[in-house]
Amino acid sequence: MHFQQFLTLMLISALALPAQQAPSAAQSLTAQKQGALKISTLEGEGAKNNTRARTAVAPVVEVKDADDKPVAGAEVVFQLPPVGPSGAFNGWLKSQTVRTNEKGVATVTGYTPNSEQGRFNIKVTAASGAQTGSAVIAQSNVDGPTAGGKKSGGWWKVALIAGGAAVAIGVGVAAGGDDAAATAAKVPVTITSGGVTVGSPR
Repeated sequence: MHFQQFLTLMLISALALPAQQAPSAAQSLTAQKQGALKISTLEGEGAKNNTRARTAVAPVVEVKDADDKPVAGAEVVFQLPPVGPSGAFNGWLKSQTVRTNEKGVATVTGYTPNSEQGRFNIKVTAASGAQTGSAVIAQSNVDGPTAGGKKSGGWWKVALIAGGAAVAIGVGVAAGGDDAAATAAKVPVTITSGGVTVGSPR
């Protein structure tokens, strides 16, 4: 009887072994189906940070799962280059970890550029459970007025020169009477893109 019970127990154990391994295989297939997280850049891609004014465009990303649904509570790490053109978070940190909101959106705080000009990349990684994803945000540091927009035009210079010419003619009229007025009336005034030219009487 004891030997038969032993054989029975061995047979039961052998039959139960595949059933215990089945959940692991199913979990593996589920993980493959889920895939990696998708990171989309909402703000900051191609931005130009002003090194003179110490202002930068803070990157904002959106994290979605394989079904394109926002992932809330995902851990997102923003990593700046340790050397060269770069920046810092809150004065000195080279990385910042934040969590996505209910819409799957994450953004950094306290981001400023360093003093070195040039292009650089911000590495972004996201994790939620067993799912992960990564992305790169390209930015550049520039100096002075060119950062963040175009230079203003020179129309005010033309207006200033034209105004000065008008004042000069008015003074001449006041000082010389009718003859000066007649002379001033004959003075041609030409306005060009480079300034104002006042010619002599012909």
